[in-house]
Amino acid sequence: MITLILHWLQDACERPFGYTRIAGVLLALVLILLAGAQMMMSSAPARLYAEGGVIEILSVIFWIGALLLCLWALFRWHDRIDQLIFIWLCLICCLAAARELDAQVLLNPKHFGQYGVHYRIDWFFSNKFKVSILLKLIWGGIFIVVLAFLFAPLFIWRKPIIRLIRNGDTAAGLFLLGIAALAIGFINDDILRGTHFMSVNLRHAIEETSEMLGAIFFLGGICCLLWTPPSHHLGACAEHNGTSGSSQK
Repeated sequence: MITLILHWLQDACERPFGYTRIAGVLLALVLILLAGAQMMMSSAPARLYAEGGVIEILSVIFWIGALLLCLWALFRWHDRIDQLIFIWLCLICCLAAARELDAQVLLNPKHFGQYGVHYRIDWFFSNKFKVSILLKLIWGGIFIVVLAFLFAPLFIWRKPIIRLIRNGDTAAGLFLLGIAALAIGFINDDILRGTHFMSVNLRHAIEETSEMLGAIFFLGGICCLLWTPPSHHLGACAEHNGTSGSSQK
């Protein structure tokens, strides 16, 4: 059974737009399991979607699993591009897992003392919190460096990434779906907080489910990169576009 599943996954990873099949199966499994859990547990919504609940714990587990796969890939693939990409993915997985655990609050003044930081614009640009300019500059520099490491690879490899998505690369497609799911979770958690056009329980359900799906899709994309390294995907993409360009002449 496991062999058949692995064979199906490998086949889907090698097919153009195979991520639609993988994402469809994963989404169906998640919805079926959630529906089953709600029918079996009388207090399922509260326990499943609450902060620190079952769904959030599963999200952390999936992110840690993705991180472990990235670390394994660092020993499996030795090309410089592969190493850089998996280090970048390790950073993403670490930050995502920490965010799910609310580890960012450990840097607040309540826990970190006088050197702590508030994740608020007015903390940096007003005197409301009576913080030294030097401390603001230090934390601002740290955040800029972290954001640069997160988004610089997207800018540097933007053309190959766009080509991979257009060509239906499975790993790129799963990462894109993961980003979309995480964006939906962020919108429901931050932007729609305090709105009244949907119930709080529904918003929490959408938020936690979307964030878990984002972690699952990222895990699936990393699994695809264990069968064939990122450098192979980029090389195949360049070869495909070169062939297409020559055939049009």
